[in-house]
Amino acid sequence: MEEKINILLVDDNPQNLMALEAVLTSPKYNLVLADSGKAALRFLLQQDFAMILMDVQMPDMDGYETAQHIQSSEKTRGVPIIFMSAAHRSSEDITKGYKLQAIDGPKHCRGNHSRCRG
Repeated sequence: MEEKINILLVDDNPQNLMALEAVLTSPKYNLVLADSGKAALRFLLQQDFAMILMDVQMPDMDGYETAQHIQSSEKTRGVPIIFMSAAHRSSEDITKGYKLQAIDGPKHCRGNHSRCRG
């Protein structure tokens, strides 16, 4: 039996986590849901992940701060991060994400994924 690929989904909005889980559900993936940056960091200490899909706007510790913590750890700095956002993000936000080693994002999507834009 093939080992499942661990993917960490991070968002403070339970509906967004459910939507991501519904879209990404596959027998090949082990989806781990974190409702905050702090919860994400705890999961990263417990297991290895192939990638992280993370909301930018979260209370207490936003996606950028969480990414800074991820990048500061030798164990987790190589994990690819894709930032997500429900709000339109400026070019400064996009640059900030890339400086934190994000592989993409933040993306702004309205319903139809073909209308997503950076």
